[in-house]
Amino acid sequence: MSIKFKPMPWLTGIVAIMLVILISLGVWQYQRLNWKTDLLAEVEASVTAPPLTSLEDLDRAIAADEPVDFRRIAFQSSPVAGEPIYAVYRTQQGGIYWDLFQQYSNIFGRFETVLDDAKPDGTAVSPATLVADIHVGYVREDHPMGTVEGWLKSKPNRTTNRWFKFNQTGDWGDEDTRLSHYIDIEQTLPFDTADRGQAAASALPVRRPTIRNNHRDYMLTWFSFALLLVIFYGLIHKRAGRLSW
Repeated sequence: MSIKFKPMPWLTGIVAIMLVILISLGVWQYQRLNWKTDLLAEVEASVTAPPLTSLEDLDRAIAADEPVDFRRIAFQSSPVAGEPIYAVYRTQQGGIYWDLFQQYSNIFGRFETVLDDAKPDGTAVSPATLVADIHVGYVREDHPMGTVEGWLKSKPNRTTNRWFKFNQTGDWGDEDTRLSHYIDIEQTLPFDTADRGQAAASALPVRRPTIRNNHRDYMLTWFSFALLLVIFYGLIHKRAGRLSW
């Protein structure tokens, strides 16, 4: 069987460009599918892992490249004396809210959410004399802002202590402060025994974030469009007598 095909130059050029775009979008969604699948597996490994019991444990886990986002933790520490309390805007109904962050040893912790009229100003600092309580919560991994996000985010104001992302300016703490992660503190206990902190961390509910993974559907949609485009391209040429076999 011989195939006779005389392509329409203008239509072939348009279809070729569209095919490149559609196939590129399908490949991109395939890459996104693999990334999201790995991310969900990492989150599941982190949320089901035994709670970390100290900041040293967290250091070890990060150094070993273990998944720690949303992992439960109990650690003993007091806020670093004289360091600022940072107020980060929280989207929430019913008013203007701010998450308060302060430094504990070499990591920051979100310890409270307050209404706008309770937000500390730019001169507020962590209490100078606090005992080393046990803090229980979830480790959170922070992701730096991309270029476009940096353009679109509201700019921080140090004087009024207004920030719109954790460590938005990249200059919180000193060079020894771990700023790739922070801790979402849910509970603070007076220090008595380490076992109490471990029990409180184990009692925290597993927090699984809602992360949709629809990239397989998106991938199949783009590849389907590419296939339909080829089919319509062939039918147009067949009806015009430019394709026969």
